[in-house]
Amino acid sequence: MKNIIEGKDIRFSYDGTEVIKGVDISISQGRMIGLLGANGVGKSTLLKILCGILNIKSGKLFFEEKELRHISNRDTAKRIAYIPQNSTFDFPFTVSEVVNMGRAPYLGRFEFENEKDMQISFQAMQKVGIEHLKDRLITEISGGERQLTSIARALAQEPEIMILDEPVTFLDLKHKSKIMEILNNLKNQKTLTIISATHDIYASLYYFDEIIVLKDGIIFAEGSSDEILREDILSSAYGIKVNVRKEHGRTFVIPSV
Repeated sequence: MKNIIEGKDIRFSYDGTEVIKGVDISISQGRMIGLLGANGVGKSTLLKILCGILNIKSGKLFFEEKELRHISNRDTAKRIAYIPQNSTFDFPFTVSEVVNMGRAPYLGRFEFENEKDMQISFQAMQKVGIEHLKDRLITEISGGERQLTSIARALAQEPEIMILDEPVTFLDLKHKSKIMEILNNLKNQKTLTIISATHDIYASLYYFDEIIVLKDGIIFAEGSSDEILREDILSSAYGIKVNVRKEHGRTFVIPSV
């Protein structure tokens, strides 16, 4: 399977402090990738680099064999959708209006959505199961429903890659499971490539095709869940002793106290 993203010696600094320190990364098309690591190791920064929000200070970053810096912002938005950790909605738009915002890269400056755009947006809502909320105000629905709305808005962009920063943080167990199932189904149905930062070890066990562990701005480990969810790797990555046990075909990750 071809690589849709390829990065070589990626480096990035904030105010002279290097936070991404020579990362080499390859993402295959149609895969679901989990990005693990402790707080402050550069996960959010790396995601923003991969979707073109932040420009690397040195190194090379390719999207389908073309340097990302040579692709216009509009074309990047058509191909890569980004969902931040905290999608805030300060104005009382309807769910339908929020999802329609995903069509912005396809519209001219003074253009409005046409029938095709509205149909694509409605299909996006159907894919995540929120079409019944289309006329509800975004400020009056639950956190889980707002996150599903953000995913639908990203789908309305018709992207090849969806990049999510902690998509299930602060959600209850029901919405966590629903969102991860939806992302997995989208990957399988659309050959959509999904890259997601997460602290959810159990999501890493059951949903991700590959896991990348970031530590101190570098890729510390990468591989399948069986290869990554080991005591030595997790203890080093998170700076706390953990025990990994396998019982009756299930894996348990338990902090040591």
